[in-house]
Amino acid sequence: MEELLKVPGYFLIFVRVASVFWLIPLFAVKNVSVYFKVAFSLVVTFVLIGVVPPPAIPMDNPYVLLLAIGKEALLGATIGFAIRILFTAIQAAGEVISIQMGFSFARTMDPFSETQTGVLDQFQYLLALMIFFAADGHHLIIRGLCDSYKQLPLGSPAMSKGLMDYIVSSTSSIFSLGLKIGAPVVVALFLVELSLGLLSRMMPQMNIFVEGLPVKIFVGFSILSFSLAFIAPVLMDLFSGIQAEFARILRLMV
Repeated sequence: MEELLKVPGYFLIFVRVASVFWLIPLFAVKNVSVYFKVAFSLVVTFVLIGVVPPPAIPMDNPYVLLLAIGKEALLGATIGFAIRILFTAIQAAGEVISIQMGFSFARTMDPFSETQTGVLDQFQYLLALMIFFAADGHHLIIRGLCDSYKQLPLGSPAMSKGLMDYIVSSTSSIFSLGLKIGAPVVVALFLVELSLGLLSRMMPQMNIFVEGLPVKIFVGFSILSFSLAFIAPVLMDLFSGIQAEFARILRLMV
């Protein structure tokens, strides 16, 4: 009977865990089945049961329990959203580079998201995913979940104006962050465009669109290959700060 009374508390743990894993890039793709997401969330919930304190709210009231479920889903979705923002910004950098290089004309089907994306978008995403695991980002997510239950016990998080401002500012920073990540290639291609524009004024008979496309592709790939040595440490530092971002979210929800 005592274990039955703990079931609602276990379910609240599962809601927060599932909300996080439902939005992070590795599990958010359509190729990962719902059954696997639920099963993995249940495994993580089972691991966290021994370290999560019981909820301080009455579990026999269905209205209180329903409100607590909504709050847990909100907190988990916010944490997952913070991780998703980083990958979206990296893909935005690939999209900007693709547009400047002319690769936006040739889009392929991405098997992960089942949408049409550019080649460089997929490259940047896979690169970010490898660096994410190299930086132990998956361990930081589990650790951040454990810390979230210590700072915000079950049923305690609530919506606040600071959290809404954080979500809006994080969303608005996608393009600026992506532009910073792809800055070497973007600046180099801008200079190439400027040079081609001056050349077209000097030689109007030259078809700049046809002649300039191979030049932009060559320069873009060259600068991208050289800049990987600088981009990788930046992404590593970006993913290493995930736990600090979790702490910021938790402070906003107190």
